[in-house]
Order: sequence, then structure tokens, then C-alpha cells
Amino acid sequence: MTDIGLFWEIVNWLSLPILAALAFVLLWRGFYREFPFFFWFVLITDIATVVRYFAQHGPGLTYFYAYWITDLIITVFNFLAVYELFIGRLFPRFFKVRFYRYLFPAATAIVIFLGWLTALESPHKGTALLIEARVLDFVLLAMLVFFVTLMMVMGRQWTKQDFGIAFGFGINTAAFLLTSAAWVRSHYRPSSIDHLPLIAYDLTCLIWLYCFWSVSKNQLPPSLPTEALDEAKKWEGSLKNFIAPGKR
Repeated sequence: MTDIGLFWEIVNWLSLPILAALAFVLLWRGFYREFPFFFWFVLITDIATVVRYFAQHGPGLTYFYAYWITDLIITVFNFLAVYELFIGRLFPRFFKVRFYRYLFPAATAIVIFLGWLTALESPHKGTALLIEARVLDFVLLAMLVFFVTLMMVMGRQWTKQDFGIAFGFGINTAAFLLTSAAWVRSHYRPSSIDHLPLIAYDLTCLIWLYCFWSVSKNQLPPSLPTEALDEAKKWEGSLKNFIAPGKR
């Protein structure tokens, strides 16, 4: 293996030890209680990376199925982590109601799973799964933009952990979409931009590790001004009425 090949091999698997360290920090500092979905996203992604590492040395289509099955699981928890990050901050009272807390995650998981099943039934599974993954990346990026905008409108303040998680997901998703667009434009010919998702993902993992390592576990989230809290309650009430009209 050449020096440049070794370099990209290291970049390809660098996220594995970083995510392992992040999972340890989340446990050690107690952040797994505040961000349970994000913790499971980190843990499952790390396990999936190990599975893919061993699967690439397996026979036939072992790596293909290992990659896309783990990708489905990671995608579900990716959406759950984003949902947890914003809904829990934007509508804390709304988030405490069990029905509403589980409604959106269940719907998201079902939609993603059905989308993957549809892609697997296609005669060109690889292309169909790739398109499905890019569509979900676009939806995730749209969710991030929408919720970030909503937080700004409602005057919600960020903690370092909140901002780090959202910023990391944004970088990672944007890099995948940019690379996908470049692949389509070049008719999937190899180019220097092919490595952008790897670099962006490693950078994302480092951002997450820094944000959780450098903040005390006893740090309290910033309080909301009275006006912002009143505005949040109005938005929460409107959302509840939209989901379940007439219920109180």
C-alpha cells in the first residue's frame, strides 16, 4: 500500500476510536441521560463501523448487505438524535407527554424502513439504495435548517452541546449531498471530492468529542427570557392543536 493509500485508509477508519472515546465521555460525564438518542446513535454507529470493517473481508455480497443494513439503523437513530435535540429544547413540556414524545420517532422509523424496503425491491439495488440515502440526507438537512430557524425565531439559546450536535450533523449531511451532486455531474467518475464525506465525518466526530469533553457535566442550560418562554408556549399549543385537535 502506498503512503497516500495508507493515509486515506487511516482517514476512513479514524471515526472508530473517536466515537468510542465520545461514547465513554457521554457515559463518564452523565450526558447520556440528557441526550439518550444521541448516545445510542454514537454507540450504534461505532458498532456498525466495526461490523463493516470485518464485513469487507467477507465473501461475496457480505459487505454490501452489512453496509446497507447498518446504514438503515444509523439513519433511524440519526433522525431520532436530531428530533431529540430540537423538540426537547423547543417544547420541553410537549416533550414530557409520552404520546407526543414517541409519535414522531415512530413515524420517522416507519417511513425510513419502508423506504429501504422499496429500494431493496428495485432491480438495481445499489443505485436505488444510494438514491434513497441521498433523499434522506436532504430531508435531514431540511429538518436541521427548519429547527435552527425556529430556535432563532423563538429566541432559544444554545448550549455548547446543542450547537455541537447540530453543527456536526449539518457539516456531515451537507458534505454527503455536495459529493452526491458532484458524482451525478461527473457521471460517477473518480475525483478528488470523493474523500470529502470521510473528512467531514471525522471532523464531525472531533467536534462532538470536543464539545462534550470540554463542558462540565454539571453545567446547566441557559434560562429562557420570559418573553421567549411565552412565545414557546404559544408555538407548543399550536403544534398540539394541529396534531390532536380538541385534546387538552
